Amino acid sequence: MPDVAKTAHNIAQVRALAKRRLPRAIWEFIERGTEDDLLVGRNVTALQAVQLLPRTLRDVSQRSAAIELFGRRQPLPLVIAPTGVSDLLWHRGERAIAGAAASAGIPFTQTTSSTTSFADIARCATAGHWMQMYLWERRDLSWRVVEAARENGAEVIVLTVDTPMWPLREFNRRAGMANPIRPNATLVADFLKRPAWFASVIARYYLGGGLPQFANYPPEVGGKLTGTVGRVANSASVDWADVDELRRRWPGKLVIKGVLSARDARIALDHGVDGIAVSNHGGRNFDSSPPAIDVLAGIVDAVGDRTTVLFDSGVRRGADVVKALAIGAKAVLIGRATLYGCAAGGQAGARHAIDLLANEIDVAMAMVGVSRLDQLDRSYLVPGTYHPASSRA
Repeated sequence: MPDVAKTAHNIAQVRALAKRRLPRAIWEFIERGTEDDLLVGRNVTALQAVQLLPRTLRDVSQRSAAIELFGRRQPLPLVIAPTGVSDLLWHRGERAIAGAAASAGIPFTQTTSSTTSFADIARCATAGHWMQMYLWERRDLSWRVVEAARENGAEVIVLTVDTPMWPLREFNRRAGMANPIRPNATLVADFLKRPAWFASVIARYYLGGGLPQFANYPPEVGGKLTGTVGRVANSASVDWADVDELRRRWPGKLVIKGVLSARDARIALDHGVDGIAVSNHGGRNFDSSPPAIDVLAGIVDAVGDRTTVLFDSGVRRGADVVKALAIGAKAVLIGRATLYGCAAGGQAGARHAIDLLANEIDVAMAMVGVSRLDQLDRSYLVPGTYHPASSRA
């Protein structure tokens, strides 16, 4: 297996290593979007179109990319986004990414469908343990998950609000991939084409007692990664009353993720949220949604400094992070970058992906002429290359 740190000098090269190692079905599950598979690319293209305006002849010899986020000081403006199937990329891949995040000093967001217990991730995610959740039709079961997260020290709940029903990920069906996984001839044939991956991941799990289980689902929902679960995505009936109930039950910080409308952002202020993650689910949910970067300015201007705005979707370079911060985001969630790193090289690969972005953020800061991230604002953006706030948003 290649040394990721020596072989990959940017996230695109880490991605290529991951693609080479993984079976097609699992690769497409983490990489592709939905429907005609357009929005994933649009996210990236839209971010690339935003141009930074360098300022020169400034002393940038001493730079810091540190921020304070929800009361915790951290060295980078990054948070690991909630992402599924990490444990199928690498043996105990969730722990690997959580450990990489901790070593870099940034928070890790665990998913509702995690195959690692809250307690185990809490031991790994020592620089911040966030927990993402969907709400099921039986809200009482969802509240049990919230309580379990609280008991295990999670600091932030991230409620994903952009998945009222399962997206049209047709390519997953063609590849035999589902969530939960259901063994079938197409999938097995695909897995066997990657014998090194199969031996180091699937066979190793079976030798240790079997495939990972959904570790934090109540028994009524189901626990098997290859079994039947009652609900794995947002209930279609979730509304603002549920946000109020979650706010009542959750004493920590509350972020809603998947907001693309400035009107919804303003409504969120009335429901006690501590943060809004501007996100289109990395292009994985609805092809007709706008690139997340195109609506960021409108949402930042709609809420001002009354809540914390985070950005997610399409980040492939450290300069992308700087662009989002210049528009007004406080921090950026990264998902695919550390998935690529984990798939290519476990915890060391995930940490390398973070380090690549960190270095690119540092270089971008020097190039635009800032020594601290709080110096960034829209004067560092070329007018006309990003979407300003719209009164109609």
